[in-house]
Amino acid sequence: MKRALIIVAALLAGALAFGQSLTENSYYQKSLELEALARQAFEEGDYDSAADYAAQAQENARLSDEYVAKMLDMKAAQDAIRTAEERVAWATGFNAEKRYPAEMADAAAELAEAKALYTDEDYASARMHAELVLVALQSLSDELPLPASFVVRRVPGNEDCLWRIAALPFVYNDPWMWTVLYKANKAKLPVPADPDLILPGMVIVIPSLSGEYRDGVYDPKLQYPAYTK
Repeated sequence: MKRALIIVAALLAGALAFGQSLTENSYYQKSLELEALARQAFEEGDYDSAADYAAQAQENARLSDEYVAKMLDMKAAQDAIRTAEERVAWATGFNAEKRYPAEMADAAAELAEAKALYTDEDYASARMHAELVLVALQSLSDELPLPASFVVRRVPGNEDCLWRIAALPFVYNDPWMWTVLYKANKAKLPVPADPDLILPGMVIVIPSLSGEYRDGVYDPKLQYPAYTK
């Protein structure tokens, strides 16, 4: 008899412990109903039934915990995927596909995998792959890209030349890189053998010097970052 009482008490305590952090769901409700039946049977001296009800209550509490854990994993995966989608949209907004093709490809693959795993209800893995989207895009910057070309200006007393153009911070930040501009634009110069002769209105191409992304024509109204190797 004493052994039966100890078993019933332990099972009831276990069922209560399982239910401490549960939200409403059918398993939890069932565990409460069975717990009540176990207590009633115990009070009536039907210890075998009390033990059986308590065991069932504990099992339903365990199933409730599993259900709640799954729902929490699902919500975490949903939040992670939404955050990943927002990050991809942010990157797309400044043409990251062209500026950071490898990173964007990795992010797209991770996001697709996250969504597929979510559909398969593998929420923990879905969340992990969604978080890898953020890792793939962590080095991206929405800073204005450096210009890819420059229109020669008429500046009395300080005319544009390849030396001065190369020295501009958003070009190469180094006048000695004028030879790069010369080689890239030699064919269009009025006298290809004379790098000093460039005319206002000419479009000077600015090649990428160290793999940096460049796009568009220099616009004096915009604030460009300085080129750094």
